[in-house]
Amino acid sequence: MTPVVPEHIVNPRYGTGLFRRRIRLSRSGQQVCAELEDDCHGFRVRLEHDGGRVTAVAGEALRVPLDTCAGALKPLQALVGVALDAPVASIVANVPPRGNCTHLFDLSLLALAHVTQAATVRVYDVEVVDQAEPGAPARAEVFLNGESIHRWQLARMAIVEPEVYAGRPVLRGFAAWANEAFAGREMEAAMVLSRGVFVACSRMFDMSEIGGQPALNHTNMLGACYSYSEGVVEHAIRNHDTVRDFSDTPEALLAFKVH
Repeated sequence: MTPVVPEHIVNPRYGTGLFRRRIRLSRSGQQVCAELEDDCHGFRVRLEHDGGRVTAVAGEALRVPLDTCAGALKPLQALVGVALDAPVASIVANVPPRGNCTHLFDLSLLALAHVTQAATVRVYDVEVVDQAEPGAPARAEVFLNGESIHRWQLARMAIVEPEVYAGRPVLRGFAAWANEAFAGREMEAAMVLSRGVFVACSRMFDMSEIGGQPALNHTNMLGACYSYSEGVVEHAIRNHDTVRDFSDTPEALLAFKVH
């Protein structure tokens, strides 16, 4: 279902551009550096290992929506000691995603998977075109090192094309069918694209209108992640001037410019 946007925070430019997210994974020795930047976020994670298990995790919250987001680096330390070949399901069972920053956690899992990849550097690019009007199909695509892995036409958060996946949800309920439909790099890329579609919804909002507001003003997010968890959300405040539009400047992604 497409989010309903309150009139006072509608983004007047929505429908004229596209959401972009870039993730770069690079390996050197026994360390992986994972970086992510999109309209709303800028994160970096460094994961170290001894060939069998994670030995250290460090990160940076470079551009984030809430003033509490950087605190999510602490629960991420639960990944220390995790086996490099541990199934994602077992990691999730022991390191609850909702107690972490969604984006830092996902980035860490990608870094973990990158340890055993043949390529030293892999770059994901996600593009999600604004819907010209409610319900109108729009392109969502993910590239790996410049190669298109998935190209979907979406309407109301479900796939319209390709026909083989028509009607499949890309947000809630996505993992259930995707785990059966994809494997290997296709599955990883599909998850990257699904996450991108979720964040792309933020382009509907004019975030400049809610800077400085308490996170508790947006109760639909309660329990969704670290900053919206009990004991944290009560103190969380939305940061000012954190949104960027990379529609026409993909080359600026991962430069992490403050302004």
